[in-house]
Amino acid sequence: MTTRGTIRLIHLAEQAGADAVSVLTPMFISQTQEELYGFYRTVAESTSLPIILYNNRPKTNVTIEPATAARLAEIDNIVGIKDSTGDFTNTEEYLRLTRGCKNFSVLLGRDTLIHAGLCYGAAGAIASCANVAPRLAADIYDKFVAGDLRGSLEAQFRLAPLRIACEMGTFPEVIKEGLSLQGFEVGNCLEPIAPLSPAQRERLRMILCEMGLCREGGLAS
Repeated sequence: MTTRGTIRLIHLAEQAGADAVSVLTPMFISQTQEELYGFYRTVAESTSLPIILYNNRPKTNVTIEPATAARLAEIDNIVGIKDSTGDFTNTEEYLRLTRGCKNFSVLLGRDTLIHAGLCYGAAGAIASCANVAPRLAADIYDKFVAGDLRGSLEAQFRLAPLRIACEMGTFPEVIKEGLSLQGFEVGNCLEPIAPLSPAQRERLRMILCEMGLCREGGLAS
């Protein structure tokens, strides 16, 4: 929530050998756009690591407005922004206002909009559902780059039910349980996040089966 706290964590990431950092807007406190600009500028000056701005208003009650993102894109080591708002007009404005910045990329953070973002010129996505369905998420990008727009859209449609299913529980419980259903024991979410109910877990299993990630009565080979 503080600039100095963010910088301290970035320095720890540097020591650990991180290649880049993603920096969320400070939560709970409601900054002005000028305060946000000052926050990210100071953070960028504190490190040589590439920085990806992370805009997630539904979780923080703070948004990086497109005009502010365009100003921040002029800072050398601020290299991109992840937009998890689900507001595609906001994403489009990021793209429109930064299209002259060669070293700045817009990334989708809402997994149902990856294909649409690519069509508008986004560089890609940081997709939570890729933990559960990595090949399918990558197909959206790979097929698009290969010129197979129909295949990319079909991969997007196949991934969408998993992202929508995330509303069944508190994030990231569906991601954890989706991995568990495939045989990857990643542990439970920390309290107070509760497990899915048996009915929700069965619904998730059926979605994974429909996606080809498991088979009726067992796991995918």
